Amino acid sequence: MVSGVPPSKNKIKLPIRKNTKPIGSPIECSFPRSVLSGKHRSSDIKIMIKNKKGKPIRLGVQCVVLNDSDFLEATIRMFQPFVDKILISINEKSWLNDIKNNGKSEEVALRLKKEFSNINIDKGNWNNESDQRNDSLNKLRECDYVFIVDADEFWPTEGIHNAVDFALNHIGYSVFMANWNTRFKNVNWRVEPRESFKPVVLVKNNGLKFKKARMIMEGENASFITIPEKNLIIEHFSYVRGTDLQIKEKISAFSHANEIVNGPEWWYQNVYLQADLNSKNVHPTLPEAYQGLVVDVIHPEILGFLQKYSPSILKKKD
Repeated sequence: MVSGVPPSKNKIKLPIRKNTKPIGSPIECSFPRSVLSGKHRSSDIKIMIKNKKGKPIRLGVQCVVLNDSDFLEATIRMFQPFVDKILISINEKSWLNDIKNNGKSEEVALRLKKEFSNINIDKGNWNNESDQRNDSLNKLRECDYVFIVDADEFWPTEGIHNAVDFALNHIGYSVFMANWNTRFKNVNWRVEPRESFKPVVLVKNNGLKFKKARMIMEGENASFITIPEKNLIIEHFSYVRGTDLQIKEKISAFSHANEIVNGPEWWYQNVYLQADLNSKNVHPTLPEAYQGLVVDVIHPEILGFLQKYSPSILKKKD
């Protein structure tokens, strides 16, 4: 079994569908053949999204990080060619349990910023996830649409393309959710069946606010729709890191640390470290949400990025 999304044509017209609010003219989105094959260099990729009146639609990426250097470079490089602005938001400490920034994510971000003009870095001290995300979204206000991407979330090139396509054909919606494969302990192990939770992955930047963690506040500007899994499945390496101790740090630092059944230490020792393909109910806060684990080989394009930019993830043995 190999995860992925179906291919699309090299150049497509994106007509406005009858069941969506029209914006007055079709959108054209172009990808060169090298992008769609996955064999590309950042210098030969161009994406232009505009209506026939010539007004460009600007795309941004929000990436909030703490100690995420294992994945950060690979994730940013996957999105960098396709967007106008990437904001890497680096917190000085964790949202919970006062875990300090080790400085490695900033080292990666600074190196990328020197290479690419569309990468920006913002450092601060945010007390919770929603505050950090809202501040980041505000600093991306010149972007019409913003991808919500954490450092351990990987999108195939086709998935990025399909998400833009879907959003521009559903112009009456402002909050786009998606399905993801949750990777657990090993890059080729994923949760089965796929978890029912569908994260917010793309938003129209029209004044929306996060209310808790990654959830968008409901209101007149918020209209929700899920991108079909035939268009996009994200690979979420939520419980995969270069070392087991990094998982322990993650579950102690993230927004749900205080919700973990029996606490982070118990879950780490008795669930995560003991997990194998026979394990059941392994979710830290809602055990039955992760009913079991299966082998599912990751998308070859994503594997290529991991091999080049996140080799420590692939060296880990379980």
